Order: sequence, then structure tokens, then C-alpha cells
Amino acid sequence: MSKKIKHLFVVFALVVVVALSAALSACTIKTKHPRAAITIEFNNVTYKIEYTLYRNMYPQTVQHFIELADAGFYNDMIVHNYTGTEWYTGGYSYEDADEHFAYATAFANGDMTDYLDEYSKEESYYDLASAGTLSPSVYKQFTYDGKGNQIVKSEDALATLIGEFSDNDHIIKNGALTADYGVLKMYYYSKGEGSQKATIKNSFGQILEHDYKYNAATSIFTIQTSTSSGNSVNSYATFARLRNDSQKDKLDALLEAIADYVDEFTTAGGTFSKSVNTTVDKFDTFAEDEGRNISTSFNMTSMPIIIRSVKITKY
Repeated sequence: MSKKIKHLFVVFALVVVVALSAALSACTIKTKHPRAAITIEFNNVTYKIEYTLYRNMYPQTVQHFIELADAGFYNDMIVHNYTGTEWYTGGYSYEDADEHFAYATAFANGDMTDYLDEYSKEESYYDLASAGTLSPSVYKQFTYDGKGNQIVKSEDALATLIGEFSDNDHIIKNGALTADYGVLKMYYYSKGEGSQKATIKNSFGQILEHDYKYNAATSIFTIQTSTSSGNSVNSYATFARLRNDSQKDKLDALLEAIADYVDEFTTAGGTFSKSVNTTVDKFDTFAEDEGRNISTSFNMTSMPIIIRSVKITKY
């Protein structure tokens, strides 16, 4: 083999190695702004809406969302609480035709409590947390090492998520997300009194004692469907927004399709949405009885709004 050919071969080999290294790095590098695509189905039509996630400002919330999405946890969920300003999802599954029959029957009978109990994803969420799939950020307590430094132990980790918002002392000096149309918020149901404390480990590695109620999110997130919201950005982590105007157009189209369906459905004498009183069994390893029942109500729809998939398209 001539020196020239050998040289070209070596150069080619180096190019291949560099390209492979770059490709592998692309899979592992954590960018400031990952991306996600949420596919929503309504009345047998799907809408794929793309989001920018703000890891640079809400790192633990975004990581939590990515881990759940990568585990397939968010696939085939219903919007279980439909309001004029936000849709709540991430808590109850919806998969096939049999389930559609069960959902429609429960809605028609006016009692969806049994349906919600059967299709709750709460236990599946805790299984993921127990298996180490989710990065811990909230703990029962802190202790000290031999040098007097505060530390947290893995056995004290809770399955809930740190609240990255100003009421929980998560301060962003510039560019914090506002309550814009289409944003995603990580949501928590009330767990205990404000005086109950837990230990958090924030993205800076600081170990702090904070109100547990602000660090009690699990898998529930909301999609804001108006320019204002009942869930203040001061009290809920707003971690993603629509990527561009074309994604806004897609969300507009979905909302218009729902509005048209509602007009037709209600004109024919149907009820599109109704309030359902229910008790949510919340696994809660921080509570003394390791569980709490929370009385709440959801506004559910006769034609389900289905989150068919949540996929991370850029890490």
C-alpha cells in the first residue's frame, strides 16, 4: 500500500471515529433547551405539538419530565381535569376500545370514581421511583457526615419532585417563564399542612429544609390553554413553552376542533363536561401512615382528550 493511500486511510478512519464520537456525545450531552413532542388525540384526529424545555432554569423539573417520557409513562393518558385555562394530565391511562367503552359508560352513568380508581397511574409512578428510574430531589430528612457536613441518604429519598418556583425560593434573575398560552406546568396536589417540612437537594447541590407541600409533585402536568391561569407561576414550576408560532397554530386548531364539537354536541342535548367528585389515593412515603386520601373534583369530558405520546426529540 502506498504512503498516500495509507495516509488517506488513516484520515478516513479518524473522520469515522470523530463522527461516531460526536454522535455518541449528542446522545449524552444535556442541552439548555431539550425538546419534546406531545401528540394529542381528540375525536379520532391527532395533533403533534412541539415544545422547548427550559433545563437552564428548571433543571430538576425538566429532568423528571424527560425521565417519565423516556419510560413511556405519559403515553396513552387522558386529560382528567378540563378547565377553561388549563388541562391536567399525567394521572390516568386511556388505551383501547374497551377502555373507551368503560369511560363512556362511566360518564353516562354520572359516576367516574370506579374508572378513576381502576386506571390510576399513581402506583406505576411510585414503581418507577422505587426502581431508581427517577432522579431524587426530595428527602424525609438530612443528616451529617463525619466532618459535620449536611448530607442526604438514598433510603430517605421520596418519590416527589422539588418545586422550582419562587414560592419555594427558586429564584431566576432573568428570563423566567411567564403564564403564556400553551406553557407546561408541573402540578402538585396538596399534601399536608404548610408546617410539614421536608429536605430538598437543589440543582446547586444545596441541602435545605422546605415546606413539603411545595415539593410534592409526581407525574401530573398541565397544558395552559389561555393567556392567564389559576396556577400561578410563583407556586408551580412552568418549565416548557411552545417552540414557535406554527406550534401555536396546532394548539389553536385543537382548541377550535373541541369548540366545534362542543357546539354540535350541546346543541343536540348532550353534556360535554361535568364535575366529578372523587377521592384520590395518594401514595405518600412521607406521611406516617404511608398514604393519604385526598378529596377533590375533576371536570371530565364526554369525548376524551387523549395524550397519545410524549417523546423527547432533543436532549
